[in-house]
Amino acid sequence: MNSNTQFGFTLLEALIVLAIAGILTALALPAYRDHMQRAGRLEARQELMEVAADQERRHSRNGRYAADALPMRAPVTAGRRRLTRSGLYEIEVQACPGNDLSGCFVARARPRGKQTGDACGTFSLTSAGVRDAEGDSVEACWR
Repeated sequence: MNSNTQFGFTLLEALIVLAIAGILTALALPAYRDHMQRAGRLEARQELMEVAADQERRHSRNGRYAADALPMRAPVTAGRRRLTRSGLYEIEVQACPGNDLSGCFVARARPRGKQTGDACGTFSLTSAGVRDAEGDSVEACWR
């Protein structure tokens, strides 16, 4: 029986494994961050559509929109804002520039927290269905 048999890894093998793990992490993290920002954008767009639907219901009942991001919750409170489910965007509703709430509103979703570095910036949706984004192209941000 030979007692010189050793089991385990050499220092060089361990360093190679650590280097490979570091390279894979460096490649995966940016893709993960991009995916999380796109998921945040999707949530903001969905919430804006919900706000617009609520505003249209309010307009059909009362003849005007409300400067309230939660217009179906009584009492209507001017200036009340709404956070998306994950809290990455804050939504507010205002009258369109040069108009009043009887005819037009614009809902804006402003990024918060981790989402503030997103290329799309603030999303907006008007009562006429016009979509906009501050940063990147509107088509890229709203798809």
